[in-house]
Amino acid sequence: MRTRGLSLDALDALAVFALLASLASAPARGAERPPLPVPPDLLTRAEITGFRETETTDEVLAFLTRLERLSPYLRLSFIGPSEEGQRIPVVVASKEKLFDPADRFKSAKPVVLVLNSIHAGEVDGTDATLRLLRDIALTNRLDLLDGVTLVTVVVYNVDGHARVSAYNRPNQNGPEEMGFRTNARGLDLNRDFMKADAKETRALLALADAWKPDLFVDDHVTDGADFQAALTVSYANEPVTPKPIGDWLKAVVPKVLSDVEREGVATGAAYVDFLDARDPMKGFDSSVFSPRYSTGYFPVRNVPSILVETHAIKAFGDRVRANELFLRALLERTGRAGKELLAAREAARGAARSLPAGSPVVVAAEGDPARPETITFPTWEWNEVVSPVTGRPVVRYDASRKKTILIPSLEHARPTATIPRPAAYLIPAGWANVEERLKAHGIRYQKLPAARTLAVGTYRASAPVFGKASYQGRVRVEATIARAVETRSLGAGSLYVPLDTELANVAIALLEPEGPDSLFAWGELSACLEEKEYMDTRVLDPLAEEMLAKDPKLKAEWEQMLRDPKFAGDARARHRFFYKKTPFFDETLGLLPVFRLDAPLSVSATPGEPASGAGPG
Repeated sequence: MRTRGLSLDALDALAVFALLASLASAPARGAERPPLPVPPDLLTRAEITGFRETETTDEVLAFLTRLERLSPYLRLSFIGPSEEGQRIPVVVASKEKLFDPADRFKSAKPVVLVLNSIHAGEVDGTDATLRLLRDIALTNRLDLLDGVTLVTVVVYNVDGHARVSAYNRPNQNGPEEMGFRTNARGLDLNRDFMKADAKETRALLALADAWKPDLFVDDHVTDGADFQAALTVSYANEPVTPKPIGDWLKAVVPKVLSDVEREGVATGAAYVDFLDARDPMKGFDSSVFSPRYSTGYFPVRNVPSILVETHAIKAFGDRVRANELFLRALLERTGRAGKELLAAREAARGAARSLPAGSPVVVAAEGDPARPETITFPTWEWNEVVSPVTGRPVVRYDASRKKTILIPSLEHARPTATIPRPAAYLIPAGWANVEERLKAHGIRYQKLPAARTLAVGTYRASAPVFGKASYQGRVRVEATIARAVETRSLGAGSLYVPLDTELANVAIALLEPEGPDSLFAWGELSACLEEKEYMDTRVLDPLAEEMLAKDPKLKAEWEQMLRDPKFAGDARARHRFFYKKTPFFDETLGLLPVFRLDAPLSVSATPGEPASGAGPG
């Protein structure tokens, strides 16, 4: 492991004393006096090496420890542990020294949560954050905390960050070595926000539940196309992001990008995901972020979320500077628009809590090609060549020839699955894995103290189609979902999940089976699709003959089915025709362990009282 070769103890004691004395008497805003010089021990490894290298996790921790000793406005703490048992460093920067989330509402300032190195090779955000925190510690930019409290996860994927290699990011221009994309279990943490399989994810969700951030930022580095911008940003639009916080983002983020542009850094206001990689003129699809992603998940929690993508082809040092400039400008602008942000947040939270049962809720959507927005995109001249490896045409860009184009961007969405909002859900006793996920997300629930028999809305899955390969350690599933109202018995300990909460949309995304990142879609409920018993033909044959003799309608149906050569030649289909009509067939096959209620339920009520019931949905 690399060692820095510089330490706090190595600094001359007199120099340290002089530095601390100057900090104690320094004015709050860095603009009111010349910035203090950066002492050698507060240079990052990236800076020391001319941005050829980046810090190890140990070096990050040592650097943050020095900053904490230096500044009364910074506090280092840890969440986790990771899958490998490592600590995940979190720094809180607060001018009021409110470092405990229990005290966060003692200040009227919005809380900004910044996440770095979720893909550990994409280290730009980590290095940018170290520089930003250093300027706060030196009081050169203490004014950044005038309007916000900053909570930053400096290195999130600590396991991947330790897996250093020069070969981890083949499409990225530096540093010479960097970490790996996934955590120790091979999970991409930016696909895990709903299913919450990783320890890191659950630690981050707990942090978010404690701090209740008002703005979320996730720092990444791009792959793929070439273009002029050193940094692009985007955020989820409809229907993921509630309108009040979407309006706030649209009012503030363009101004932040203009601030960065004034520093000589080219930016872009779109996620560069071409509809057709061979034809850039067809435009982007940046309309919908699924809640498996961080910047799709936090809007479901009513938190405005920004995806930062520095451009992998640009030099590492230029990318770090661009990321740092964006974070600085964002903190400044957020502080100025803090009241508006808090009002937008409260409007979104209030709507989530109070939307009436039966209201339509979009649980799945896609980009709407009928409503494109036209955007200006600074790129390079390009041409199509044949790849000598694949033998197929590919686009190649000429970075010596600038080109600005007007192209469509799918920033609006069209629903592909809409459901009537329930008032609450019920989870039958025995599904502890579902309870674990509710806990991980901070979703409130109660347990039924006694068994109940209720009319509930049910979901029955048929014709399941399982993924052909494992994805994120799971086999995903799609199915046809039929809704009905049935009278079901629920045992004591079943979970009652009311939706009169700001996290209602998280519960809906988790429990509605058509949602792209529901527990059902991720295979968490697939046991209910498995047939556990089998009826031997030795038993079924005489029973079938008896059924045919007693039921003329059944006999007529059977004879009609036999006229179909495909059915007549399918022994399994013939067997199941009769088996499913016997009382031995498991009627719960395909019944999902999620029931809906269209009116609240009194959990403490005595058994036998009228149930609240559920409509057909």
